[in-house]
Amino acid sequence: MEIIPALYILKGKIVALYKGSLEQKEIYGKSPLNFAKEFVKEGARKLYVVDLDKSEFGTDENVNIINEIRKKISVPIIYAGGVRSIEAIEECFGSGMDQVVLGVSAEEVYKQSIKKYGPDKIIVGIKAKGDEVITDLKTDFPLRVIDFAEKLPGMGVTQVLYKDVWKESTKIGPNYDEPDRILRMVSSLEVYYSGGIGKEKHLKTLKDIGVKGAVIGKALYEKDMNLFGIYDSFL
Repeated sequence: MEIIPALYILKGKIVALYKGSLEQKEIYGKSPLNFAKEFVKEGARKLYVVDLDKSEFGTDENVNIINEIRKKISVPIIYAGGVRSIEAIEECFGSGMDQVVLGVSAEEVYKQSIKKYGPDKIIVGIKAKGDEVITDLKTDFPLRVIDFAEKLPGMGVTQVLYKDVWKESTKIGPNYDEPDRILRMVSSLEVYYSGGIGKEKHLKTLKDIGVKGAVIGKALYEKDMNLFGIYDSFL
């Protein structure tokens, strides 16, 4: 299982959003680049970079910071930040990103982006509260995670990142049920998980379920988990 440190960037700072709330956030003094360098020094083989200003407000104030990380960090980067169009995807790859996360609201470009760049380059991000997808798409009934996931192979999708915002930055443990359900019901999908990871035992359970990669933010920022030890155990 891959262990992927996350860099959540808001107004140039690394932040942790408690249960996904911008109003309940921890701000960390170390720069995003220094966090990235530290993670790579400790053995990270991939980073997950999230531009919260871009995804939440549509602004570009973190562009220079993220470009600097790309120039000075050698490991692959998964990028997320409100990417919803082919033009935005092209811009991401043009700036050197290795994989791009497309949210539920970008469903219309899944097929086209995968045809153009290949399934290894595109990850579909499913942000949810438990089994209910968080989306601005208009639906008659709540959109369930598994119902959405079951549609994805038909669009060429092979990788998903499930994130439970109810667990985000709590460090109390993941929601194991949804990634397990996706893996059992849609066996062709590879699943990454984010939300609530705070201890090594959480990673062991995710690995046992069959999760491809675990994305970790707050527990690493606050040194609750040691990357050296994690990589010794999981690589």
